[in-house]
Amino acid sequence: MDIEKSREILRILRVFNPWWGAGKIENVESFKRLDFFAIKKRLDDTEIVTLVGARQVGKTTMMEQLVEHLLTVEAPKKIFFIRADNAGLNAISKSPIEDSLQVYQEYVLKEEISSIKYRIFVLIDEVQKIENWTQSVKSWYDINKKIKFIISGSSSAKIIVDSTKPFVGRAINQILVPFKFVETARYDKFAAGKEHQYINSIKKTLKNSLVDILKKKDISEADIAGLYSKFQDAYKQLALEESYFKALLTNYIIKGGYPKVVKELEFKKCIESLTTNYRDVINSDIKQTYSIRKPQLMEAILVYLARNTSSMLNMETIARDLEENSAIIKEYIGFLRDTFIVSVSDNFRHGKSKRVKKKVKKFYINDVGLRNVINNSFAESVVQDGNELGKLVETIVFNHCLRLKFNLTSKDRPDMFYWRENGNEIDIILACMEHVLPIEVKYRNRIDKPDVKAIREFVENGRAPFGIVVTVDKLEKDGKLIYVPLWLFLLMV
Repeated sequence: MDIEKSREILRILRVFNPWWGAGKIENVESFKRLDFFAIKKRLDDTEIVTLVGARQVGKTTMMEQLVEHLLTVEAPKKIFFIRADNAGLNAISKSPIEDSLQVYQEYVLKEEISSIKYRIFVLIDEVQKIENWTQSVKSWYDINKKIKFIISGSSSAKIIVDSTKPFVGRAINQILVPFKFVETARYDKFAAGKEHQYINSIKKTLKNSLVDILKKKDISEADIAGLYSKFQDAYKQLALEESYFKALLTNYIIKGGYPKVVKELEFKKCIESLTTNYRDVINSDIKQTYSIRKPQLMEAILVYLARNTSSMLNMETIARDLEENSAIIKEYIGFLRDTFIVSVSDNFRHGKSKRVKKKVKKFYINDVGLRNVINNSFAESVVQDGNELGKLVETIVFNHCLRLKFNLTSKDRPDMFYWRENGNEIDIILACMEHVLPIEVKYRNRIDKPDVKAIREFVENGRAPFGIVVTVDKLEKDGKLIYVPLWLFLLMV
């Protein structure tokens, strides 16, 4: 590389890495979501970390926070950050990663990366903008395992597709998603300058109690009673704030959990942000990654699934309603799943050998705020519509359970189920560890015996050791059923 090119790349890199001179990074978001602490634990590992997830979920913010943390424990020049979408860098280099690392080792480290004995941290944002980026990263990773790569980009689908084969056994996908309800509560408290760490403690206690009981080979009545007592303890601890959490929940049902939307008070700006977001997913991420021929059809499918979130559908029905071939409908829905916009639930059959995938599935939009925008129902009136409210609450519960199962299984796409048999139905079946956990959503003021007939019989017939019924206000244990208010349940998962 000629000297002039090297100097120009170095100039750009110094802009990306101001801490090489100042020793610090400015204007970093101070609120740290729980995912940050999960990634922080992996900084000493040798694996490549890829931050994947939907657009606007906070990947770049997370990268900046990781830099800020690293500056407290590492020398500034050991931390190298590059924005792969920088026009200036891409104008002077056809191989931005290769050339930037060459300049970095020559002018900043002043020694060959291949021979260093200490850890360096290489963070690359918007990596999908660089052609053949996987080969570049792999070649440097293979040179010296002391390089810790942390990679992210707005085209999550492309990152997953591109990295699947080259990074087998070398990479860990850290999936970032919109804020869960508990993250929204933590942020709201933090933004108001109030104590929020106690929410972490309550979440940890409840979650660990649930996980511990599911790990047991045999679950006794005493175990179920013990879990219920943890809910009682948490409720007592939070009783004075119940109205606060309910109000926050109402807001969450409308706005969802995208960080920019959570922090924005004006509905109009929320709508603009979410609209731009999902159209960019279709017209940029999906279109470029998969070379789709019909972006208008993709949007039509998304609108259809948004209107019918939490509903049972099959591909033939969707294809008929949209007047399209079922094969392309299935293909396009797969793309929406790859970009973390849509999730799918299959019908559950008891016993691993009988968990066959049926044609009828339940579809969920992965964020209710995004769903409301797509469905033109982003307004306070949506929580007054009983039918709409039921769809949204089940969608929220499903998404939170999906994240719980992901944390328990470490799969990029964990299986989720519903149950329907002989006219009986249960909304969510969480199958993990040693047991099956049925969860029924009954978000109404009055719950009668027929309302829980299916889940009660499911448990009494020995298909599950206990079940959870998600309610508006009811906190109660009735035999092997535990009734939990929605706001408290969401603080757990």
